[in-house]
Amino acid sequence: MYGGVEKMTDVNEQSFSAVTTTDVVNAHQRNPRRKHIPAPIWRFRPTLPPISVVKTIKTQIIPKIVLALRKAPVACPEEAAQQQNHSPVERFAALALASNDDAPFAYVEDLLGQGVPAESIFLDLLAPTARHFGSLWESDATDFASVTLAMSRLQRIMRRLGERFFDKAGQGSGESVLLTIVPGEQHSFGSSMVAEFFRRAGWNLCTGPFSSHQELTSLVHNHWFDIVGFSVSSDRRLGELQKGIQNIRRDSRNKNVGIILGGPAVIAQPGLVASMGADMMSADATAAPQQALGLIERMKSQN
Repeated sequence: MYGGVEKMTDVNEQSFSAVTTTDVVNAHQRNPRRKHIPAPIWRFRPTLPPISVVKTIKTQIIPKIVLALRKAPVACPEEAAQQQNHSPVERFAALALASNDDAPFAYVEDLLGQGVPAESIFLDLLAPTARHFGSLWESDATDFASVTLAMSRLQRIMRRLGERFFDKAGQGSGESVLLTIVPGEQHSFGSSMVAEFFRRAGWNLCTGPFSSHQELTSLVHNHWFDIVGFSVSSDRRLGELQKGIQNIRRDSRNKNVGIILGGPAVIAQPGLVASMGADMMSADATAAPQQALGLIERMKSQN
Protein backbone atom coordinates (compact mmCIF):
# COMPACT_ATOMS: atom_id res chain seq x y z
CA MET A 1 0.00 0.00 0.00
CA TYR A 2 2.71 2.40 0.91
CA GLY A 3 6.29 2.93 -0.24
CA GLY A 4 8.90 3.11 2.52
CA VAL A 5 10.21 6.44 1.49
CA GLU A 6 10.64 9.90 2.84
CA LYS A 7 8.40 12.92 3.01
CA MET A 8 9.81 16.38 3.63
CA THR A 9 7.75 18.95 5.55
CA ASP A 10 8.10 22.66 6.19
CA VAL A 11 8.89 23.26 9.85
CA ASN A 12 7.32 26.74 9.59
CA GLU A 13 3.99 25.36 8.42
CA GLN A 14 1.02 25.96 10.71
CA SER A 15 -0.02 23.15 13.00
CA PHE A 16 -2.97 22.41 10.75
CA SER A 17 -3.33 22.30 6.97
CA ALA A 18 -6.42 21.35 4.98
CA VAL A 19 -6.32 18.22 2.86
CA THR A 20 -9.92 17.07 2.50
CA THR A 21 -11.51 16.68 -0.86
CA THR A 22 -15.18 16.63 0.11
CA ASP A 23 -17.35 17.92 2.92
CA VAL A 24 -17.56 15.53 5.82
CA VAL A 25 -20.70 17.15 7.22
CA ASN A 26 -23.04 15.11 5.05
CA ALA A 27 -21.05 11.88 5.26
CA HIS A 28 -22.91 8.95 6.84
CA GLN A 29 -25.72 11.05 8.31
CA ARG A 30 -27.59 7.80 8.74
CA ASN A 31 -25.29 6.84 11.60
CA PRO A 32 -26.23 8.73 14.80
CA ARG A 33 -22.91 7.90 16.43
CA ARG A 34 -21.04 10.10 14.02
CA LYS A 35 -20.07 13.46 15.44
CA HIS A 36 -20.68 16.52 13.27
CA ILE A 37 -17.31 17.46 11.78
CA PRO A 38 -16.91 20.97 10.36
CA ALA A 39 -15.53 20.88 6.85
CA PRO A 40 -12.77 20.32 6.18
CA ILE A 41 -11.09 17.57 8.20
CA TRP A 42 -7.67 18.85 9.17
CA ARG A 43 -4.28 17.30 8.88
CA PHE A 44 -2.25 17.54 12.04
CA ARG A 45 1.31 18.76 11.89
CA PRO A 46 3.66 18.15 14.81
CA THR A 47 3.99 21.23 17.00
CA LEU A 48 7.73 21.80 17.19
CA PRO A 49 9.41 23.98 19.83
CA PRO A 50 10.43 27.18 17.94
CA ILE A 51 13.77 27.54 19.65
CA SER A 52 14.87 23.97 18.97
CA VAL A 53 13.67 24.19 15.37
CA VAL A 54 15.65 27.38 14.69
CA LYS A 55 18.71 25.93 16.37
CA THR A 56 18.48 22.71 14.34
CA ILE A 57 18.08 24.61 11.07
CA LYS A 58 21.00 26.95 11.81
CA THR A 59 23.42 24.38 13.18
CA GLN A 60 22.58 21.24 11.16
CA ILE A 61 20.37 21.71 8.11
CA ILE A 62 21.70 24.90 6.51
CA PRO A 63 25.42 24.04 6.88
CA LYS A 64 24.88 20.62 5.29
CA ILE A 65 22.92 22.06 2.38
CA VAL A 66 25.50 24.79 1.76
CA LEU A 67 28.31 22.23 1.87
CA ALA A 68 26.44 19.94 -0.53
CA LEU A 69 25.85 22.76 -3.00
CA ARG A 70 29.51 23.75 -2.90
CA LYS A 71 30.46 20.16 -3.72
CA ALA A 72 27.90 19.82 -6.50
CA PRO A 73 29.45 18.60 -9.76
CA VAL A 74 29.82 21.05 -12.61
CA ALA A 75 28.80 18.52 -15.26
CA CYS A 76 25.54 19.21 -17.07
CA PRO A 77 22.80 17.17 -15.35
CA GLU A 78 20.79 16.79 -18.56
CA GLU A 79 23.70 15.10 -20.28
CA ALA A 80 24.33 12.80 -17.35
CA ALA A 81 20.67 11.83 -17.20
CA GLN A 82 20.69 10.72 -20.83
CA GLN A 83 23.32 8.04 -20.36
CA GLN A 84 21.90 4.94 -21.97
CA ASN A 85 23.32 2.56 -19.39
CA HIS A 86 21.09 4.06 -16.70
CA SER A 87 17.51 3.02 -16.02
CA PRO A 88 14.72 5.63 -16.33
CA VAL A 89 14.55 5.83 -12.54
CA GLU A 90 18.30 6.44 -12.29
CA ARG A 91 18.17 9.09 -15.00
CA PHE A 92 15.29 10.87 -13.30
CA ALA A 93 17.01 10.58 -9.90
CA ALA A 94 20.12 12.20 -11.38
CA LEU A 95 18.03 15.16 -12.50
CA ALA A 96 16.35 15.48 -9.09
CA LEU A 97 19.71 15.36 -7.31
CA ALA A 98 21.38 17.93 -9.60
CA SER A 99 21.40 21.71 -9.21
CA ASN A 100 18.89 22.51 -11.98
CA ASP A 101 15.56 22.83 -10.19
CA ASP A 102 13.55 22.82 -13.43
CA ALA A 103 15.03 19.67 -14.99
CA PRO A 104 13.01 17.01 -13.10
CA PHE A 105 9.80 18.96 -13.66
CA ALA A 106 10.55 19.20 -17.38
CA TYR A 107 11.23 15.47 -17.50
CA VAL A 108 7.80 14.71 -16.04
CA GLU A 109 6.08 17.23 -18.30
CA ASP A 110 7.68 15.53 -21.28
CA LEU A 111 6.30 12.17 -20.13
CA LEU A 112 2.83 13.65 -19.77
CA GLY A 113 3.17 15.16 -23.24
CA GLN A 114 3.94 11.69 -24.57
CA GLY A 115 0.67 10.45 -23.12
CA VAL A 116 2.05 8.68 -20.05
CA PRO A 117 -0.78 8.71 -17.45
CA ALA A 118 -0.27 10.43 -14.12
CA GLU A 119 -0.99 7.14 -12.35
CA SER A 120 1.97 5.52 -14.08
CA ILE A 121 4.26 8.41 -13.18
CA PHE A 122 3.18 8.08 -9.55
CA LEU A 123 3.80 4.35 -9.33
CA ASP A 124 6.53 3.66 -11.88
CA LEU A 125 8.69 6.77 -11.55
CA LEU A 126 8.18 8.81 -8.37
CA ALA A 127 7.80 5.91 -5.92
CA PRO A 128 10.82 3.90 -7.13
CA THR A 129 12.89 7.10 -7.36
CA ALA A 130 12.14 7.89 -3.74
CA ARG A 131 13.15 4.35 -2.77
CA HIS A 132 16.30 4.81 -4.84
CA PHE A 133 17.15 7.92 -2.83
CA GLY A 134 16.72 5.92 0.35
CA SER A 135 19.15 3.29 -0.93
CA LEU A 136 21.68 5.96 -1.92
CA TRP A 137 21.48 7.50 1.52
CA GLU A 138 21.76 4.20 3.38
CA SER A 139 24.79 3.21 1.31
CA ASP A 140 26.44 6.63 1.81
CA ALA A 141 26.40 7.17 -1.97
CA THR A 142 24.92 10.63 -1.35
CA ASP A 143 24.49 12.93 1.63
CA PHE A 144 21.62 14.15 3.74
CA ALA A 145 21.38 17.58 2.14
CA SER A 146 21.27 16.23 -1.40
CA VAL A 147 18.55 13.71 -0.56
CA THR A 148 16.59 16.39 1.29
CA LEU A 149 16.62 18.72 -1.72
CA ALA A 150 15.78 15.92 -4.14
CA MET A 151 12.88 14.66 -2.02
CA SER A 152 11.46 18.17 -1.79
CA ARG A 153 11.40 18.24 -5.59
CA LEU A 154 9.58 14.91 -5.69
CA GLN A 155 7.04 16.27 -3.22
CA ARG A 156 6.36 19.29 -5.42
CA ILE A 157 6.04 17.14 -8.52
CA MET A 158 3.65 14.84 -6.71
CA ARG A 159 1.49 17.78 -5.64
CA ARG A 160 1.34 19.11 -9.20
CA LEU A 161 0.43 15.71 -10.55
CA GLY A 162 -2.11 15.29 -7.77
CA GLU A 163 -3.96 18.38 -8.98
CA ARG A 164 -4.30 16.86 -12.45
CA PHE A 165 -5.02 13.45 -11.01
CA PHE A 166 -7.74 14.89 -8.81
CA ASP A 167 -9.53 16.41 -11.82
CA LYS A 168 -10.83 12.89 -12.51
CA ALA A 169 -11.85 12.20 -8.92
CA GLY A 170 -14.97 10.22 -8.23
CA GLN A 171 -17.81 11.43 -6.02
CA GLY A 172 -17.40 8.68 -3.44
CA SER A 173 -20.05 7.82 -0.88
CA GLY A 174 -18.75 9.63 2.19
CA GLU A 175 -16.27 7.13 3.62
CA SER A 176 -13.45 8.66 5.63
CA VAL A 177 -9.87 7.49 5.99
CA LEU A 178 -6.93 8.57 8.09
CA LEU A 179 -3.54 7.75 6.55
CA THR A 180 -0.34 8.23 8.49
CA ILE A 181 3.02 6.81 9.45
CA VAL A 182 4.01 5.52 12.85
CA PRO A 183 4.71 8.62 14.99
CA GLY A 184 8.44 9.20 15.04
CA GLU A 185 9.05 7.66 11.62
CA GLN A 186 10.25 9.83 8.74
CA HIS A 187 9.34 7.89 5.60
CA SER A 188 5.92 9.18 4.54
CA PHE A 189 6.29 9.81 0.81
CA GLY A 190 4.55 6.56 0.00
CA SER A 191 1.70 7.32 2.38
CA SER A 192 1.23 10.68 0.70
CA MET A 193 1.09 8.99 -2.67
CA VAL A 194 -1.54 6.49 -1.55
CA ALA A 195 -3.56 9.44 -0.27
CA GLU A 196 -3.84 10.69 -3.85
CA PHE A 197 -5.57 7.46 -4.87
CA PHE A 198 -8.06 7.80 -2.01
CA ARG A 199 -8.69 11.40 -3.02
CA ARG A 200 -9.30 10.31 -6.58
CA ALA A 201 -11.79 7.70 -5.35
CA GLY A 202 -13.74 10.44 -3.54
CA TRP A 203 -12.89 9.58 0.06
CA ASN A 204 -12.88 12.13 2.87
CA LEU A 205 -9.20 12.20 3.71
CA CYS A 206 -7.04 13.08 6.69
CA THR A 207 -3.27 12.56 6.72
CA GLY A 208 -0.40 12.72 9.20
CA PRO A 209 2.26 12.70 10.33
CA PHE A 210 1.62 13.05 14.03
CA SER A 211 4.17 13.92 16.69
CA SER A 212 2.77 11.35 19.12
CA HIS A 213 0.33 8.47 19.41
CA GLN A 214 -1.63 10.59 21.88
CA GLU A 215 -2.40 13.15 19.16
CA LEU A 216 -3.47 10.39 16.81
CA THR A 217 -5.68 8.70 19.39
CA SER A 218 -7.27 12.03 20.28
CA LEU A 219 -8.19 12.64 16.65
CA VAL A 220 -9.89 9.26 16.16
CA HIS A 221 -11.69 9.75 19.47
CA ASN A 222 -13.14 13.11 18.42
CA HIS A 223 -13.86 12.36 14.75
CA TRP A 224 -15.32 9.44 12.87
CA PHE A 225 -13.05 7.44 10.59
CA ASP A 226 -14.05 4.30 8.75
CA ILE A 227 -10.43 3.34 8.11
CA VAL A 228 -7.07 4.11 9.72
CA GLY A 229 -4.06 3.20 7.59
CA PHE A 230 -0.44 3.01 8.72
CA SER A 231 2.62 3.01 6.49
CA VAL A 232 5.31 0.91 8.18
CA SER A 233 8.75 1.48 6.72
CA SER A 234 10.84 -0.53 9.21
CA ASP A 235 10.57 -2.75 12.27
CA ARG A 236 12.08 -0.17 14.63
CA ARG A 237 8.78 0.99 16.14
CA LEU A 238 6.63 -2.12 16.03
CA GLY A 239 6.00 -2.05 19.77
CA GLU A 240 4.72 1.52 19.52
CA LEU A 241 2.57 0.61 16.51
CA GLN A 242 0.98 -2.32 18.33
CA LYS A 243 0.19 -0.16 21.37
CA GLY A 244 -1.11 2.62 19.14
CA ILE A 245 -3.52 0.28 17.36
CA GLN A 246 -4.79 -0.98 20.70
CA ASN A 247 -5.43 2.61 21.80
CA ILE A 248 -7.24 3.41 18.56
CA ARG A 249 -9.57 0.46 18.97
CA ARG A 250 -10.21 1.39 22.60
CA ASP A 251 -10.86 5.11 22.08
CA SER A 252 -12.11 5.38 18.49
CA ARG A 253 -15.48 7.05 17.95
CA ASN A 254 -16.10 4.33 15.37
CA LYS A 255 -15.96 1.11 17.39
CA ASN A 256 -15.76 -0.88 14.15
CA VAL A 257 -12.89 1.09 12.66
CA GLY A 258 -10.81 -0.90 10.19
CA ILE A 259 -7.02 -0.87 10.49
CA ILE A 260 -4.90 -1.34 7.35
CA LEU A 261 -1.13 -1.73 7.27
CA GLY A 262 1.17 -1.19 4.31
CA GLY A 263 4.75 -0.30 3.49
CA PRO A 264 7.99 -2.21 2.99
CA ALA A 265 8.13 -3.75 6.46
CA VAL A 266 4.64 -5.21 6.14
CA ILE A 267 5.16 -6.41 2.58
CA ALA A 268 8.32 -8.19 3.74
CA GLN A 269 6.57 -9.60 6.83
CA PRO A 270 2.83 -10.09 6.16
CA GLY A 271 2.47 -11.72 9.57
CA LEU A 272 2.77 -8.25 11.12
CA VAL A 273 -0.88 -7.61 10.26
CA ALA A 274 -2.00 -10.19 12.82
CA SER A 275 0.72 -9.57 15.38
CA MET A 276 0.11 -5.80 15.37
CA GLY A 277 -3.64 -6.27 15.74
CA ALA A 278 -4.56 -4.83 12.34
CA ASP A 279 -7.27 -6.12 9.98
CA MET A 280 -5.58 -6.35 6.59
CA MET A 281 -2.57 -5.49 4.46
CA SER A 282 -2.59 -3.56 1.20
CA ALA A 283 0.42 -3.57 -1.10
CA ASP A 284 -1.17 -1.90 -4.12
CA ALA A 285 -1.92 1.83 -4.03
CA THR A 286 -4.36 1.60 -6.93
CA ALA A 287 -6.38 -1.13 -5.22
CA ALA A 288 -6.23 0.31 -1.70
CA PRO A 289 -9.49 2.35 -1.82
CA GLN A 290 -11.51 -0.61 -3.08
CA GLN A 291 -9.88 -2.92 -0.54
CA ALA A 292 -10.76 -0.43 2.18
CA LEU A 293 -14.41 -0.45 1.10
CA GLY A 294 -14.42 -4.22 1.39
CA LEU A 295 -12.96 -3.99 4.88
CA ILE A 296 -15.67 -1.54 5.95
CA GLU A 297 -18.37 -4.00 4.93
CA ARG A 298 -16.55 -6.80 6.71
CA MET A 299 -16.29 -4.78 9.92
CA LYS A 300 -20.01 -3.94 9.77
CA SER A 301 -20.91 -7.60 9.43
CA GLN A 302 -19.07 -8.37 12.65
CA ASN A 303 -21.64 -6.42 14.70
